[in-house]
Amino acid sequence: MNRSRQHERETMDAVPAAHSDGLQDARDGDAESRSRGELYDSLQNDGQRLAVRLIRLLHRMADRSGMNPTDFQCYTLLRVGGTMTPGEIAESLCLSTGSVTGVVDRLEAHGLVERTRHPEDRRKVAVRLTGGAERLAAATAPDMRGAMTALHADYTLEELAVIADWLDRVGTTLDGLTDGHR
Repeated sequence: MNRSRQHERETMDAVPAAHSDGLQDARDGDAESRSRGELYDSLQNDGQRLAVRLIRLLHRMADRSGMNPTDFQCYTLLRVGGTMTPGEIAESLCLSTGSVTGVVDRLEAHGLVERTRHPEDRRKVAVRLTGGAERLAAATAPDMRGAMTALHADYTLEELAVIADWLDRVGTTLDGLTDGHR
């Protein structure tokens, strides 16, 4: 381990404590010191709570959209990931290709997706959102952007960059864990 990495670990062994809601406020001068291990435990517990909250939000958004949670997950996957093959959808959502056919059929019936030829392999089918599919996003989570903007308003650009980097690393780590369990 190089010296700067070792120094970083030594200085991170005691950092400001988290508030009762599990969120750390580095600006709070009265915060108690906690060890790296305690912070890892807090991150794990708070991460699990966040996962439960996100699942609950997904179900509420699915209800508002008139879709079941699986169909809504597929819709959200296509919003985030862009055009995909049914096989890619199946792999991403841990569904059988037969189940994906039913999901895509229902989304197509709602006018949210269309099947097209794959741009690189004409033997494959691609599934993409239709032009009107974005209207559903705003209706399922009214003021989501406003709420998230307000949440991040007090952070500096540097702090936001750290948060964005952390989220990217968490996503990569979770993808690695998911890919390792096929």
